[in-house]
Amino acid sequence: MLGLATMLCAVGLAQVAPEAAQLLEKMRLAHGGPALANLRTYQETATLTTFSGPEPERELTVVSYVDFPSKKLRVEYRDGSKLIQVLQVTPAGGQSWSVVSGSKALEATLSQELRNGLFQTWYGLRLGGSGRERAQLLGRRTFGDRTGTAVEVTTQGSQTTYLVNAQHQLIAERYQNSQGQLTVLYADLRRVSGLQIPFQARLYADGTLFAEVKVRQARVNPVLGPETFRMP
Repeated sequence: MLGLATMLCAVGLAQVAPEAAQLLEKMRLAHGGPALANLRTYQETATLTTFSGPEPERELTVVSYVDFPSKKLRVEYRDGSKLIQVLQVTPAGGQSWSVVSGSKALEATLSQELRNGLFQTWYGLRLGGSGRERAQLLGRRTFGDRTGTAVEVTTQGSQTTYLVNAQHQLIAERYQNSQGQLTVLYADLRRVSGLQIPFQARLYADGTLFAEVKVRQARVNPVLGPETFRMP
């Protein structure tokens, strides 16, 4: 008789469809192949524009730092040059800081959503078809104004559905969070240090546009020391 661990492994393997794993491998190759597989740290500076109805509401600078092996993620929000908020998760927990409320523990829901982000967006493709709990090919789908092939993936509890074009490039993504059904439409693919990174994303909550992100600078595998993750 099979041992329990063996049986559990067999069940896990059965949840990753071979055709889904193959597509995820092709997506990793399209977005950088070995360079993406070897991604360890990432730093990004972007302009975040929020919307109220169809009109822009506010514009902030967002600087994010990701250390994948250590599972650390930090997001800094700046109004001009002034730091106004920091959100951060590490294996030890989640923390936040703002000019209004100072330092406090990050809400559990938001902490989990930030951790989920380590396995979403384009850098979630660094794993290819390996290390997934579930992966299923959904076929032809349309997200917003994008149509392509959809693949649903669960990785360490983080679930997302990628939408991919004929060149196996990520064009959209959809997942649930505290804001509802989040749909992200990607554009402006650029090569940085061997990676193909979308420099623009439009975010919709339950079909309503609420934010747009435009990357200004992307740094691949920068040195992120302890000071990077020091809270104000």
